[in-house]
Formats: sequence, C-alpha cells, structure tokens
Amino acid sequence: MKKRIFLALILPILGFSYELNFNKSFAKIVNPDLLSTNININVEKKDETKVNTEIDKFNDFIKNNKDVNIKNGSYTLSPKYKYYNNKQEFIGYVGSLRYTAESKDAKELNKFMNELILIKDKIKTDDVKLNISNVSWQISDDLQNKSYDDLRFEAINWIENYAKTLSSKLNKKCEVKQININEFNNGNIVYARSEIALSSMSKSVADVAPISSEQNITVNPNFILECR
Repeated sequence: MKKRIFLALILPILGFSYELNFNKSFAKIVNPDLLSTNININVEKKDETKVNTEIDKFNDFIKNNKDVNIKNGSYTLSPKYKYYNNKQEFIGYVGSLRYTAESKDAKELNKFMNELILIKDKIKTDDVKLNISNVSWQISDDLQNKSYDDLRFEAINWIENYAKTLSSKLNKKCEVKQININEFNNGNIVYARSEIALSSMSKSVADVAPISSEQNITVNPNFILECR
C-alpha cells in the first residue's frame, strides 16, 4: 500500500515537465571583401609539344605571380577529331588551362588580368584563346567564418537569456537541452561584366572595379528547452 501512495505522489510532479522546440533566425549584414574571376586558356595545335609550349607561357607567369591568389588550377590535354562520311580523322590537340584568381585589391587583380592579355597579344594567333569570366565580389573564408562565429555566439547568448526569462515568468526551471545551428549565405553576387574573349582591343575592359553590395549571412538555430 505504501508503494502505491509513493508512486501516486511522483507521477503528478513528472507530468509538469515539458519541452519547447522552436527555430529562430539570426542575420548579419556583411560587405564582401574578395574579388574573384575565372580564367580559361585554350590552345589548339596539331603538335602536342606546341600546345604545351603555348600553355607554359601563361603557366610560368601564373606560377611567378605574387599579386593575386591562384586556386582550383587544372590542365587537360585532349586529342581533337573531325568526322565526315562516318569516318574519324585526327586533327590535333586541345590544351585547356583553368584556374580562379582572387584578390582583395581591385588594382592588383586588374594588373594581373592585363598582363595575361599582353601575353595573349604577343602570341598573335587564333589558335590561342583567353577567356576571363565575370569579376565578382565574394566573401572570403576568414570573413565568413568570423561572421558565423559572431552569430553563433549571439544565438547561444540569446537562448540562455530567454531560458532565464521563461523560468522567471513560468516559475519553473527552464534549461537549454539542445541547440542545432544551420548556416547559409543568401546574399547577391555583383558582377563587373559578363564573360568575354579578350584581345588587344578589349584591354581596357580588365580595368574594372565592381561595386560591392551587402550580403546577408544567416544562422537558423533549432532550440530545445526543457521546463520542469
């Protein structure tokens, strides 16, 4: 009989414990701090050695460059064929050098692009093509990581204060049980120009400093509170 009375006293107490599960967004406006462009150099020749010779003119400049950051570099060399009367005829090789150039300084990136254009102009052949894609503002990894750190701290600080306020208003002990934070960047990228095959007539096109626009970095935490 005593055991039954004891259980009857505990069950009503446990019944007043509950969880709150909800989301809340935290956002921060950030000015992008990194200019970025993609470079593509294509060379078509009948001889494989001649393809590599032309590619090396650009590659040597890129390797010795100290002004901009180069990443995502790749080089492919592929045979080229033409087809007629259901027959395949080998006509040469195509070499393609691709990479991304980045800088926080518009002048340095412009200087880099202009020097690439000068290399292309000196070659004086249609077998070599230089393409520079849209110059755009990006958020650097350092700035993005710092922004997420700030937002995570803001979210944790907010939920701790909210738990204290809720405890006071409900006259209960409310504690943070779990925090799951999702991160995303929903800003718009501003482009300086559309992709263009550069020649000596378009050298001045590289002298571009696109206008930077604000971007939103957001975290969307899911909070679980336990009140008892």
